[in-house]
Amino acid sequence: MYKLKYLPLAQKDLRNIISYIADNLKAPKAAMDLLDTLENSISHLQQFPYSCKLYQAIEPLITEYRILPVKNYLVFYVVIEHEVEIHRIVYGKMNVGKIYNNGKVRIENWCAKLSLAVLAGESPD
Repeated sequence: MYKLKYLPLAQKDLRNIISYIADNLKAPKAAMDLLDTLENSISHLQQFPYSCKLYQAIEPLITEYRILPVKNYLVFYVVIEHEVEIHRIVYGKMNVGKIYNNGKVRIENWCAKLSLAVLAGESPD
């Protein structure tokens, strides 16, 4: 069985999603239901980490990113040895080719930078 590890940015994504649904949309039950669904779906990766499709980047990446669709969200993760690292949880109806970070960073650039940080032993944000 693989170990699950949420990177800080994925934890922040999850908090922001749940907070938005509970506070802005005034739907705390829907927020908790989504949290349960996300956690349940992600937990299946412990047994079947390669069950989700690979993210097909425009540019080659150092690390193979996989995508787990959960309702209207996409969970980006990598499998490293016996660990599944959850890197991002994003709204699936956005243009996934673009995840913004301080303006305009495409997901390929974000993934590549994250891969380099992980390989260098740094703590990615």
